[in-house]
Amino acid sequence: MARRAQRTNPPEDVTDHRFLQFPQTLSDATRARYVTNLSLLLTKEIDIAPSFDWELAARTGLAALIQEFLQYTHSDASGVELFVCQGWARLFRIQEPVYREFLLEFYATVSYDPRKPLNDRTTFAFRLGGVSRECSVIELATRVGIYTADETRSVHFPTFLADCLTERPEDYNENTFWAEITGGIYTHLPLEGDDSVYYIPNVAPVDFYVSHTSQE
Repeated sequence: MARRAQRTNPPEDVTDHRFLQFPQTLSDATRARYVTNLSLLLTKEIDIAPSFDWELAARTGLAALIQEFLQYTHSDASGVELFVCQGWARLFRIQEPVYREFLLEFYATVSYDPRKPLNDRTTFAFRLGGVSRECSVIELATRVGIYTADETRSVHFPTFLADCLTERPEDYNENTFWAEITGGIYTHLPLEGDDSVYYIPNVAPVDFYVSHTSQE
């Protein structure tokens, strides 16, 4: 099974980590918001993004099929290809270890202004590593490794992002979705533990084995 790299010597408790002791130099309102958000986060189990077992996909002969599925081509109204998105493929290849103190710090402090343009460097505001930071949507996408700098310089990139779905359509049906992209019948077969099998007869059994990492 695919697992993220394990960090060495993780702290037993990060709640008193210095990055989570928000400085008194912040405004009272801002610091209160951060503390409230952190307190709420500490009562919840944060789902760490799983990693995908590409070795298993290759052994079963499904790597190319999955890679093709994860690639999205943005076209104009006449069908002319404008931009090929590799973001989903890169997202499922991220293997870096997760640091819980950074995760809590980011989620407790992040804010986003959807009214600002994609290249506005004040759209996202957050703290990371004990430092207040700001960046644009495009900068954040490149920093986490989903898009490359060259891709974001494409004249079609802003249009591509603007056209992306941000929520599930009201008429979405998972059975219809899988049937359309595979030409088969979708059947979800839950297994014990964290694994699931999605069986699509016309394609062959597609084993999406996803292993959950330990929370670090």
